[in-house]
Amino acid sequence: MLFILIVFSIPVYCFGIWSLYEPEESFFFLDRWRYKEIPDLSDIQIKLIRIGSIVGMIIWTILIIIAAIDTFTPEPPLPTNDLMNL
Repeated sequence: MLFILIVFSIPVYCFGIWSLYEPEESFFFLDRWRYKEIPDLSDIQIKLIRIGSIVGMIIWTILIIIAAIDTFTPEPPLPTNDLMNL
């Protein structure tokens, strides 16, 4: 599970960093064909895109940390059934 999350984290972090530095380009990613003229984004939209990318990367990091803790936590020993000592 941890390996799969780490592999999938590569595009998540790449897209998050890209949208942090180029919010207009990432907003119109795969949707540029819809517009004859690309509309301008307001300052609030740019701030929301940047905040969303930061929050997404933080949530993904927390998910990876939880998976790592779950992966490397040893299982508790199974209870033994001592019928001879009754």
